[in-house]
Amino acid sequence: MIIWEAAQVVLRDTQRAMHVDEIYEEILKRNFYTFGAKNPKSVLSQAIRQKSTANPKMINPAFRVIAPSTYELIRSPE
Repeated sequence: MIIWEAAQVVLRDTQRAMHVDEIYEEILKRNFYTFGAKNPKSVLSQAIRQKSTANPKMINPAFRVIAPSTYELIRSPE
């Protein structure tokens, strides 16, 4: 599973908007992804943001930004 897919699953399962910090903690708790970066929350935030409504080039976003660093799911993983 890649990082933004892990975030999708977390948001699908919780069925609510979440801050990046919460998403990160849930990904770790469920062992969905192993972070090797020095600043893993930043990496997660960037991955989600690229697949979100914040990216004007994203045609079919998976996430909607609802507040700073807070996202909700638009489309569920297949």
